[in-house]
Amino acid sequence: MEPDVAPDGPAVSPTGSDGGGGGERASLGARMRAVLKRRPRLPRLSFRSRRGRLIAFALVAGFGGAVAIGGVAAVEWTDTADFCGRCHTMGPELRGHELSPHRELGCAECHVEPGIEGWVKAKINGTRQLVEVLTGTFPTPIPPPDHAALPSTTDTCQRCHDIAPLIENGGPVKLVLRTRYALDEDNTRQQVATVMRPSGLGTGTATRGIHWHIQVDVEYSSTDVRAQQIDLVLITAADGSQRTFISMGEVSDPTYVQPDIDRLLAGEPTQPMDCISCHNRIGHRLPPVDEAVDEAIADGTIDPGLPFIKREAVVRLSAEYAALAEADVAIDGIRAFYATEYPLVARTRAAAINVAIDTLKRTYPLIASPELGVTGTTYPDNLGHVDSPGCFRCHDGGHYEVVGGALTDKAIPSACSTCHTFPQIGDNTSAILIGERPANHLEALWVFDHARDIASLDPAETTCGACHTPTYCENCHATNAVQVPHDDMVFNHADVTRRVGAQACAFCHQPTYCAQCHGDEEVLPRPGSIPGR
Repeated sequence: MEPDVAPDGPAVSPTGSDGGGGGERASLGARMRAVLKRRPRLPRLSFRSRRGRLIAFALVAGFGGAVAIGGVAAVEWTDTADFCGRCHTMGPELRGHELSPHRELGCAECHVEPGIEGWVKAKINGTRQLVEVLTGTFPTPIPPPDHAALPSTTDTCQRCHDIAPLIENGGPVKLVLRTRYALDEDNTRQQVATVMRPSGLGTGTATRGIHWHIQVDVEYSSTDVRAQQIDLVLITAADGSQRTFISMGEVSDPTYVQPDIDRLLAGEPTQPMDCISCHNRIGHRLPPVDEAVDEAIADGTIDPGLPFIKREAVVRLSAEYAALAEADVAIDGIRAFYATEYPLVARTRAAAINVAIDTLKRTYPLIASPELGVTGTTYPDNLGHVDSPGCFRCHDGGHYEVVGGALTDKAIPSACSTCHTFPQIGDNTSAILIGERPANHLEALWVFDHARDIASLDPAETTCGACHTPTYCENCHATNAVQVPHDDMVFNHADVTRRVGAQACAFCHQPTYCAQCHGDEEVLPRPGSIPGR
């Protein structure tokens, strides 16, 4: 039978499909249906059979185990520096952590209290911080954690560090050496040497080491989250006796101080003095500007033969900038300095100048983060007293003991010998003295009055030579401190300060000493400041 033919049109197949490829599509569909029919069917899982129940249990257990293991790993990851450092607000802290001796520890090991309660508190706090980052409402600079909000050092520091060797017999004796460079034209190299040792070592008297603070119950009050100003110190000895020291600036009536003590206790948080009261930056220490430049010069990265390179580097790294690009421009300005002030150096030492500039550009992000408002002084290090007040927060000569409700003239010890020997500064180091001092050395003004008993500046020609070498004397005589006349100082000290400079007074006196009369007026340069700037 011939197929029907439409007038003037194509032939029509018996299926009714046109002849333009429909047959091919139909055959393709038939083949796909045939393949699906031949595909093996999955076994039907019946929970009524033992085999079905076992298979279902295995699937559920496997999936649940994978989720649990992944969840635990994810939670553990959130406690690491790798996780915490992914927020840009943690940039400075992450860099400090990478440079610290605790870089192998996770953040939670020091920042989170043990147990489920501490974990929950930490995650709630972390969620709040995440919201601040996402909404751009985080503070700049990021404030350091509140001392009181951190775990007890018994659960953190003392898990690894045994305090017994630190307090036994006053603690260890340690020689500290540091190479530094002056801010003068020659970038004069100086060696600083001192011995950290218990007070009274070698004198036959009772010794107290630097870690004496954790042998007794010491508390202090401060309104500053960084605790850079301490107003009240409370000491409770092992026998229960108590002593109170108050900052002179907080005293209204020296004959009746109790109202001031009550005011401070009621209005300021009081916290115990423990490891992190002094070692507050041990996990995130950022190098001070002066130290970072000294290290770059010492290792040869920055050429000390470039005139004033130490000064120019410190000034530029210490300034505040709106962005890293602005800091780079300021550092590039060193070329213009040499081109203007030392054109011959600019022409002949161009390579050394370029290396110094590149080094400073790499150093600056380790010290500061302009986008976060972080500079080299944002996070003070309380260990020592060179670059920030540190020890001088209490040992400044301005915290006096209160006895019977009245202020006494007995202050918290502030002499150099309280914790270490008198620093030796110079090209080389003379003998380090740790023995008993002669009787005349115990006079309050011996450092100024010793000239009456000495006829020569060369100790070898006097009895002083038994202990001292010329470099010991040069520590003071090479500075303008010896030019300070103390006669009638109370009435003429303003004129003396103008003539010899405030730095001369700062060798012995701390800002708190001047604040007893001058209040908040900044009279003396503070630790870490640049003279003349």
